Amino acid sequence: MHIFVFGNLNVGKSSFCKKLSEKLPTYVQLSLDHHRQLYSDGSLEGEALACDKFVDAVANTPSAIVEFTGRGPVAEKLQAALTYKCGILVVITRNKAENIASVYSEKFENVPYPIEYKQQQTLVQTIEQLECHTTLSALELAWKNQIWHSYTHNFEQSFHSFWKQFPKQHHELTARINRFASRQTGIEVAVIYGSLGANQVTLDSDIDYFIQSSTPASYWLEAFQEYFGHEIIHADLIGSKITLRFKTSLLVEVVIGKELSEIALYYRESLIHNSAFTLVKGSSEDLDQLTSFIGTQVSTSNLVASIAGELYFLFCSLPKLVKSGDAYKYSFHTMIIRHYAVQLEHLLLGISAHNYLPKQATVNLPAFPWESFDTSPTSIETHQYFSLFQYLVRLFKRLEKADLLEIDKYFSKQAEQLHHLK
Repeated sequence: MHIFVFGNLNVGKSSFCKKLSEKLPTYVQLSLDHHRQLYSDGSLEGEALACDKFVDAVANTPSAIVEFTGRGPVAEKLQAALTYKCGILVVITRNKAENIASVYSEKFENVPYPIEYKQQQTLVQTIEQLECHTTLSALELAWKNQIWHSYTHNFEQSFHSFWKQFPKQHHELTARINRFASRQTGIEVAVIYGSLGANQVTLDSDIDYFIQSSTPASYWLEAFQEYFGHEIIHADLIGSKITLRFKTSLLVEVVIGKELSEIALYYRESLIHNSAFTLVKGSSEDLDQLTSFIGTQVSTSNLVASIAGELYFLFCSLPKLVKSGDAYKYSFHTMIIRHYAVQLEHLLLGISAHNYLPKQATVNLPAFPWESFDTSPTSIETHQYFSLFQYLVRLFKRLEKADLLEIDKYFSKQAEQLHHLK
């Protein structure tokens, strides 16, 4: 994996890389300025040699901490050499005024920048020129084809706080999966989604991956097991989804499908940060399709109508289950109804993100009547049914009042007999 540490001059990249290198002793630290010291004599020819050596070193070093501004001709050469998803980006920032105030020429005297560069502009002028080109958004855009995740770290921030939350194992494992996918001719498209695709991966996250292939999922399960060997402590195939559990406790879920559209819902619900970050392997048309998934917004009213219909269908099944005494099925249906009710409550609050499985539901819904859904798999309590009925009537009325649901379509007077316990 490559860790690209980019930013303007004098923002603290070298200090950050030094600390990072101490935490990652197996990574080679590659600095453009260091290559200038090794190969350049201050001439334009020497600069070209140093830059070429730097690009070659980065391209041919599997695990590297790469330090320079991230912009200019060197960046273009390096991007051309790295035509695959090979790493993550860390952009170092610093207050511009403080940065300029702390500049002293002696710091840069040991680096043989071309004399022509020094004659054209001062260090301060260079900093000012690079300011808008070394922001997080500018560097994300420039390096979107090489990275799958980005971070920003301010000069004033503690490195310890950065490292404490840095999901090193996730990124290293992602790099290996990317390398696997890029080399397999049977994989047409490979995509990252979930929290990693949203640029929100944490130490507790899983890794969600999609592979488009006409080859059966069982083949890819065996291929992954062979690739990772004893690092996997449990693997399974659930339908078209491969689950890989590692000794590090990381879980990787790989969905195998024949069309990108199979993950459209999950991709959209992931709140993707940058579609280009997520496309590990594929064409520009595939990227356009992924981008369209994000742009295709399902209206709240359409979501409510769909969920409400499913909920009402299940609720109308409960009286028959009470009559037949099927407590287990009654309890099972009630739990599904609860999930639908939680989804609808979130939509009422205007929270549509991750609605297929709302996050932190108990926090978001402190007044939710959880007790109305309490059931036993061995017996049915009629008072629980009536409590649930009363809550759902109120919920649907609230949805109608918010213009999210058609009035009197559910729990209408003419349908009252559907809810009677006989």
